Amino acid sequence: MKSKKKIVLIVVSSILLLLLFAVGGVYFYGVSRYRSQFFRGTRINGIDCSDMAPSEVCTILDSQISDYTLEVSGRNPRNPEEKALLGTITPGDVSLCRKDTALLVGQIFAAQNPYEWFKMLWEDGQDYTFEQEITFEPEQLASVVGGWEACASGVTIDPKDAYISEYLAENNAYQVIPDTRGSRMDSKKAMPAIEKALYSMEKQVDIEDTGCYNSAKITADDVELCRVVEQVNSWLGASIHYNWYGTEFTVGQEELKTWVSLQDGQPVLDEDAVRAFVKDAKKQYDPYGHTYVFRTSLGVDLKLKCKSGWVTDPEKEGEELIALIKEGAVTDRQPVSQTENYVFFDGTIGDSYAEVDLSNQHMYFYYKGELLLETDVVSGDVLTSHATPEGIYAVTFKQRDRILRGPGYESFVHYWMPFYGGYGMHDAMWRRAFGGSIFLENGSHGCVNLPLKKAETIYGCIETGFPVICYYYPQGKNPVENAAIAAQGAAQAGNAGTVGAGEGYAGNGAAGTGEDGMKTGTETNGSQAGMGTSGADGERMESGAQGTVSEDNEIRGQW
Repeated sequence: MKSKKKIVLIVVSSILLLLLFAVGGVYFYGVSRYRSQFFRGTRINGIDCSDMAPSEVCTILDSQISDYTLEVSGRNPRNPEEKALLGTITPGDVSLCRKDTALLVGQIFAAQNPYEWFKMLWEDGQDYTFEQEITFEPEQLASVVGGWEACASGVTIDPKDAYISEYLAENNAYQVIPDTRGSRMDSKKAMPAIEKALYSMEKQVDIEDTGCYNSAKITADDVELCRVVEQVNSWLGASIHYNWYGTEFTVGQEELKTWVSLQDGQPVLDEDAVRAFVKDAKKQYDPYGHTYVFRTSLGVDLKLKCKSGWVTDPEKEGEELIALIKEGAVTDRQPVSQTENYVFFDGTIGDSYAEVDLSNQHMYFYYKGELLLETDVVSGDVLTSHATPEGIYAVTFKQRDRILRGPGYESFVHYWMPFYGGYGMHDAMWRRAFGGSIFLENGSHGCVNLPLKKAETIYGCIETGFPVICYYYPQGKNPVENAAIAAQGAAQAGNAGTVGAGEGYAGNGAAGTGEDGMKTGTETNGSQAGMGTSGADGERMESGAQGTVSEDNEIRGQW
């Protein structure tokens, strides 16, 4: 019994000893193995490193970079408005590699305890990550990038500054021509973005916003450029509609396009041309001083100067027009007059006017196209240099019950209607007769004297600006004298016929003068023509009128 037990004990002990040696052998085999290999389940930067030596892991990690390519995009060298692939960079181009792979992997391996290798049998393994620096040769990178077409001067396009166009007639304006982008890449300015992409192992990089392209110095939104265009277009957009004493026209595009320009990049208005325009307009449109053809009531065309109405002040009006253009004004306007308290009169006679035939001392008064009345008158005394001046005038105002004063005289009138300085029309109660040859010896100081009732009627019809035409017939053109000479010749020849019976004479398109067609000083106030008295001896007033005489604004003129 004892021997059997001994034998069993020996066998069991042997087995246990064998097992112990076996386990120990396996354990120490693992210790020996994992002194040079990573534990099974070890992962570094996502790579399974199980049972791999550190050198093998380094080879795998470094091999990952061999397939890497960086694509660089930007502006198309031939068309900067398009995107394009400018070039690619591979590790071989720039000696790109990972830095310190062996060191980093070795650090992880050094932390591995080979005596604990058996733990991997029941554990899930271990993950390790590390940031690994990338290295490359900057000189090689600069050479690669500098060789791209995007950096070539003969292919790429230079940027252009924004500028102001020439005058555009279709728009009546100037406009800002936008700046254009350049396509030539400055490799030095692009390099930081490319290097960053390499360090980060990015697959693509766009250098558009890196500032590597030369930009225009003056862009379309340049403040000064926009100000200039806005100002010059404002001037060109001005529109001044003139009523130049009856003539209407507009100063607009046609004139402004020749006056407004850009010089050295700044708006310029040709002020001398504007002033010359105003002076020309004054000559052309000012009624005052212009000669008009007037057809008399006896059918004769006479050339008469207009001596009433505005007289443009060209200097002031020129400055006003310049200011309006520079304001870009759109407005209606009348020119500045040199005359204060002027009367609007554009030289147009129309169908209402007073026609004073100074040669025949007769007035025709037309009102709304009809010959309302006619009367003999007495005008300025030609022998004392007080002759009534001929011309086209306009009534400056009218007033009742005035005292007219002059050198050595003062006279009361009921109806005062001045038309040229101190010259005017008025009643003359001191006269017993009108017409004929009175004006040759006993005429007025220049005014047109009227019978009271005629003056009253005329006064009731006229207003400020009412045309008054005074004229003398040139020698040989007076129809009355010509008719008288013809009649005298016929009488001397024994012809007893009448002259012009029933024939009328047209007065500027109005009605004829009357029955016999040749007025010779018709008596219109109860007295025979040519029989008047002087103003001093014949002066009188209508009964009771003296009490309404106005002396606060006395007229000193040619009564």
